[in-house]
Amino acid sequence: MGPVSPKTSLDPSLGLIPALLWWCVLMVGFDPARADPATPVVMTREVVVTGTRTEKSWEESPVRVEVVSREEIEKTHARNLKEALEDVPALSLKPIHGKTGFEAWLQGFDADRVLVLWNGEPLTPSTGSAVDLTQIATADIERIEIVKGATSALYGSSAMGGVINVITRRPERPFDYWVSLDGGSYGEKDRGGDPIAARTLSAGWSLAADAASLQLHASLREGNGYALDPDSFRTEGAAGSKRNLDLRLSWRPSAETEFYLAPRLYREAVSNNVLDIAPGTGEIRRKKRERARRTHVTAGFVRDSRRGGRLHGWWMVDRWRNLTQQDALATPEVDQERRTRMDWTRAELQWDRPWGDWQVVTAGLVLGSATLNQYQDRLGQSRTVEVDDRERRFAEVYLQHDLFLGERWELVPGLRLQEDSDFGFYAAPKFSLRFTPSWPAEGASQLRLALGRGYRVPNLKERFYVFDHSQLGYMVLGNRGLQPERSDSVQLGIEWRRPGGFRLDLNLFHHRIRDLIETRLDAARSARLGLDVFTYQNYSRARIQGLESEVRQAFGPLRMRLGYTWLESEDLESGKTLRGRPRHQLKWAMDWRLRPRGGEVSLRGIYQSAEFYDADNTMRSPSWSTWDIKLSHPLGRRLRWYAGIDNVTDEHRDPAVASDNRPVAGRFVYLGLRIDG
Repeated sequence: MGPVSPKTSLDPSLGLIPALLWWCVLMVGFDPARADPATPVVMTREVVVTGTRTEKSWEESPVRVEVVSREEIEKTHARNLKEALEDVPALSLKPIHGKTGFEAWLQGFDADRVLVLWNGEPLTPSTGSAVDLTQIATADIERIEIVKGATSALYGSSAMGGVINVITRRPERPFDYWVSLDGGSYGEKDRGGDPIAARTLSAGWSLAADAASLQLHASLREGNGYALDPDSFRTEGAAGSKRNLDLRLSWRPSAETEFYLAPRLYREAVSNNVLDIAPGTGEIRRKKRERARRTHVTAGFVRDSRRGGRLHGWWMVDRWRNLTQQDALATPEVDQERRTRMDWTRAELQWDRPWGDWQVVTAGLVLGSATLNQYQDRLGQSRTVEVDDRERRFAEVYLQHDLFLGERWELVPGLRLQEDSDFGFYAAPKFSLRFTPSWPAEGASQLRLALGRGYRVPNLKERFYVFDHSQLGYMVLGNRGLQPERSDSVQLGIEWRRPGGFRLDLNLFHHRIRDLIETRLDAARSARLGLDVFTYQNYSRARIQGLESEVRQAFGPLRMRLGYTWLESEDLESGKTLRGRPRHQLKWAMDWRLRPRGGEVSLRGIYQSAEFYDADNTMRSPSWSTWDIKLSHPLGRRLRWYAGIDNVTDEHRDPAVASDNRPVAGRFVYLGLRIDG
């Protein structure tokens, strides 16, 4: 069954500045007629689903969708979702506070307001509302689709800043397998004494027949940890392992119907050395250990009708268990343990129906619940219950009408209605418009406008959390009186493509946010208790706006890409810049295919300007830039070696400066081998 779609009319900064100037010179002098004959001149027909929840070719999507392809994932040797997303414009990757992983920010929205999906299903966040991207292996990822701006009308709460949708592979041959193994070192920053300090083993295997298929993917990522200051007790890189095992069973009783079962397992066991300074005590050396496991099962079906419609339904259960230990080395026993249990259940039914040749109606129903339990045990003290069996239930209905107006206009209005057990009724509308002009004479262009309302209900941790670190001088408390956040989003973009591999993409965005939730110091409680007490609060109004631009060009075996993002943010109450939002970001990529053997050399560069570390704009984190080099070359028909140097210049934060938000990891050198069946 093909896509559900109507008939359409179209079947450090100093190091980057020279690269930008060189790019401009090349672009001015480039003539498509002189391009290598092997360069494809046919426009891509890649299918995307995230922008409208229905299958559309990428260039005809009325909503702007950015794609990280399987080719790009393999080219950059990405081992997890964090590494796969590093080169996406207007996307920032930041360490999760208090944890070992990383989270994604989109267009200035932090990770609590960015929804991460797995084949359209929301991934359960392991901390608050943020998903740890390092927990998601790339072993079975076919592509990653990114939609920026308010998408709550299609995807509900937490999609204020956008959506990252991971699409997994499907079998292409009756029997297939692959295995990859790599290892590397952080040099003098390595801990553990092994010459290969970080190791990754990934494998995939599939069987496919006319009526059924079976897929199994596994990934093991382990390491000894690293320290930015080799003489310090503190470690920035965790030691331990992260493991994924994904299975998918599919049965097709007919050409129109498929049933599938997809269990997924995740296991994590990592540790860090932590150095704390306690008031009146001085230096405290601790070993922090994280033990986590996720068990996830999805069962679903897809039914295609002979008239082009589709009915898709699924039900999922997700169980997350986490144990965090803080062990002061000066004491013989573990000082404190925090246990977290999160349970998610969700069911969704979506119906797509074309009406004639010029419109498609999409309707959906969502039912779900989430439960959180969290408690803390301390040496010599009674148990502290931080979140006590709190539950949230919700029911949602969404409707979208994809309508073509003549040969050049496409209009897509949509609406989502939510009834929440704690916050009642909410409606989120959206409106998308695509125009295909007749210019230029060669190539193609698109104009897109998107208006949408985003919302996010406070998560259970923000409302009920009790995080007591009195021994370190602070506490973080939930707030049961929090109200949902709201945002209004505008995106206006133009895309221009020419034969010969040229593409230019410009996008303006503007977001207005109300009742933003963040932690703020509670002065009254702090004075009464004699320590810093932070509480979650709805505070002020905020504005985020900016410009994204990206240009791509192919010169025979050479492909280049340059993305620039300008971002402005403001707390409209205080007039201060929102913390953690850099004004400028540059991302540059070059891929050179080596002929005739098929090897490839890739270069990736990132520059990010300074950003404010605090809400009062009194501390600033410095600007930074990194460069990565990637190499791969075949050793035969089924065997390929690959190698790379991440962060060639060893740019990283100063571990002694709390306000330094530069990259956490230093230079990493690795070598790997891949076998394809």
